[in-house]
Amino acid sequence: MFLRTLAILIVLSTGSQSALAGTDPAPPSSSETALHLLDYVSVEYPQFVRAGKVVNATEYAEQVEFADQIEQTIRRLPPAPQRDAILSRAAQLSGLIKAKADGSTVSSTARELQRSLISAYHIAVTPRTVPDLTDAAELYGAHCAACHGQQGDGAGPQAAHLSPPPTSFRDAARQDQRSVYALYNTITQGVEGTAMSPFSTLSEEQRWKLAFYVSQFASSDELRTRGAAAWAAGEGRTAFTDMPALVTMTPAEARRHGDETEAVLAFLRSAPAQFTSTQRSPIAFSLEALARSLDAYRGGNAQDAYQLAVTAYVEGFELTEAGLDSRDHALRARTEAAMMAFRNAIKQGRPVAEVEQRYVSAAQLLHDADARLSEPTASPTASFVSSLVIILREGLEAILVLAAMAAFLVRTGRRDGLPWLHGGWVVALLLGGLTWVVSTRVIAISGAHREVTEGVTALISAGLLLYVGFWLHSRANAVRWSQFIRSQMTSALGRGTLLWVALVSFLAVYREVFETVLFYQALWVQSEGGARTAVAVGLGVGAIILAGIAWLIAGYSVRLPLGLFFRISSALLALMAVVFAGQGIAALQEAGKLDVAPLDFPSIPVLGIYPSMQGIALQLILVTVIIAGYLYLRAGRRS
Repeated sequence: MFLRTLAILIVLSTGSQSALAGTDPAPPSSSETALHLLDYVSVEYPQFVRAGKVVNATEYAEQVEFADQIEQTIRRLPPAPQRDAILSRAAQLSGLIKAKADGSTVSSTARELQRSLISAYHIAVTPRTVPDLTDAAELYGAHCAACHGQQGDGAGPQAAHLSPPPTSFRDAARQDQRSVYALYNTITQGVEGTAMSPFSTLSEEQRWKLAFYVSQFASSDELRTRGAAAWAAGEGRTAFTDMPALVTMTPAEARRHGDETEAVLAFLRSAPAQFTSTQRSPIAFSLEALARSLDAYRGGNAQDAYQLAVTAYVEGFELTEAGLDSRDHALRARTEAAMMAFRNAIKQGRPVAEVEQRYVSAAQLLHDADARLSEPTASPTASFVSSLVIILREGLEAILVLAAMAAFLVRTGRRDGLPWLHGGWVVALLLGGLTWVVSTRVIAISGAHREVTEGVTALISAGLLLYVGFWLHSRANAVRWSQFIRSQMTSALGRGTLLWVALVSFLAVYREVFETVLFYQALWVQSEGGARTAVAVGLGVGAIILAGIAWLIAGYSVRLPLGLFFRISSALLALMAVVFAGQGIAALQEAGKLDVAPLDFPSIPVLGIYPSMQGIALQLILVTVIIAGYLYLRAGRRS
């Protein structure tokens, strides 16, 4: 049972829908194949259908075939909340192509479908490190120039012998619809039916270098120079918040952002080192995801809009909460509430004008939070306090449960259960660390999966703690405890009981570990120099404080009269069950798995109290059960 539970938790934490990062070279996944086909359609279709007339019947037939392949490929993808909506949009795309719709309409539909796939299946669309283009021209000359020409005009020495001819990277109409990621995908997968074969002998890093290099042929030196000046003046910062924004934007999309955005795009494609890290800013990610959510809602895609709104919180703002809380608690609370109000407005199908108003409020607060986090208050002292708060907040709940159970085992003379208790939390720490390593090196874990893991584990823990609390309270009576001890004196704890002890210990710790590591990663990124040392010191001091709290609880509880000890322990575990229940519901709501009915009620996270009807209702039910159970046991003792 214990091993089976471990397996279930591993599956929950990693998620069946995560995208493999892979090793070089890696075969493309179905989702990546669909993205590649969509990119091909968005670029090629406008060349062969103009004003409702087919210009090239053979190429048009291929576009129809590709549209069917896209739909079939998406059908084979793993289940996901948005898959039905994505399938519907794929069918819409196929219908547009068969109806010979306008090229710009087909291209924009294909690009929207690409974005939905990336969001739904968390597809990695960025290089692992910022590409160094120093040797990119040499790579291009060795692997591409023979066909595409040294100047990227498709007139290389081998071009005359190829049918169809190689692509000209200077064709403005085609390259207008190409992103760096699309070029990388083509280099990786090739183009079926052409001489463009997959470059599987090149490393991922080399393929990204080539993608950035060939993306520059479509722009001029004058445009790049203008873009460099605009970037230095602070223009384009909202459009290019991070590497994902850079590699997924096309020149046509850039022009819709503003006059100089296309120039900035041209410059950044030639100098990606302007992004010193592929680590995206959580606040910038939230703002981008919220904007995409609003766009989806305006376009009538409420399901995608809601999922993007959830992602904006769990993948972005939530990771900054600890650092922001230590600087401006009120701002953190207002921002969290505004993002929830935006999600609820979408979930409830409110008018577009109301959703836009909610978006403006949330976006403004996110900008305020970003400014607050960017202030030079991230001193070693602030970093130390943030680090200390994180470890104390996340660890205290687990320590209370572990200390109570350890004291119980010592008081009852069942020290043979202590190795199982300690084994449970040690395995939880190791598994949490392993999960994090796997998530950063192999699998891209989404914040939604993390919240689901925490929510499910918290609810299971609440049920177990409620049972333990009643069990302890039922033995607070000295006579009943004496009878229990006599029945157990000649034998050690049963194997089933030992596994139960280990399971409670494991669950109490595991639910905190993964979130704690994520918070520390975000804090580490926000800190520099001596502040990072302060983060480590805060973690160490917090761990010492938690150990001291555990020692005090265990030490003082040993000195309590037996009946009083059981009553206090049972009350503590019952309280923790109520806290865990509220936190579990809140986590599932943050992951978008449960509806939220907001209440005008203060949020008290330390007690698991959040202003939602669902969470408070469950907590009230548990409190009622606890009181009823207490009265029932009390009546039984009197009789």
